[in-house]
Amino acid sequence: MMTSSDEQPIYPSRRRFILAGAAATALVGDAVAPAPAQTAIPGGPQPTPVVPPNQVPRPGQIPAPAPQGYQFLSNAEVETVTAMVDRLIPADDIGPGGVESGVLTFIDRELGGQFGAAARWYMAGPWAEGTPSQGWQLALTPAQVYRTSFLALDRWCLGSRSKRFAELAPTDQDEVLTLLQTGKIELDGISSDTFFQLLWQNVIEGYLSDPLYGGNRDMAAWRMINFPGSNPILTEAVDLNGELYELEPTAIGA
Repeated sequence: MMTSSDEQPIYPSRRRFILAGAAATALVGDAVAPAPAQTAIPGGPQPTPVVPPNQVPRPGQIPAPAPQGYQFLSNAEVETVTAMVDRLIPADDIGPGGVESGVLTFIDRELGGQFGAAARWYMAGPWAEGTPSQGWQLALTPAQVYRTSFLALDRWCLGSRSKRFAELAPTDQDEVLTLLQTGKIELDGISSDTFFQLLWQNVIEGYLSDPLYGGNRDMAAWRMINFPGSNPILTEAVDLNGELYELEPTAIGA
């Protein structure tokens, strides 16, 4: 966990994070399940890229699927997101980390779907600086923000640390994430704190979402906070002998 100069945690403890983020399960309405034509089966045929996966898409352009089976993320981007998620939600003795929980799959599906394309948002401008309460104020879609930021971040890391972000030591990755969070890295015209907040929101959503969307693998995060999922029975359940027993959480796709 990263700390500031006065040793105060920058990111909440796992338990504080879970309690504060439990409401995020309601925030994944824009996530969509993968289209069958783009879903890769291990050992089976892989999607064929239409354009180079590292190319920053033009406004309105649909990102090409990466060759290894992800809908949006390229191989290099998968390495970057893996490193970021592993530092933001590491595994511990309480529960699985973000990587083990499938947060990468969730983010990839989001960016390759309606959320990434801002399909349900007004995106015609004018583009003026707004307030946080006014929602998305960028001319770029979330997918374009991610792709532009990944490329710019690796250039910055290579220039200042001689390594890509994914190749840095964990302590150095923490330092870079702190710089991103505080807006101290220029990402080709994108404020690094804007990118960090988008990433952090998606990480929380992926960790606590219904498994239908790719994250919260095996509903481990729900079990950790005793969340019943879509189970309509919210009261304590007892058998005929009056013994209390636990109900397993229920996913939408179950």
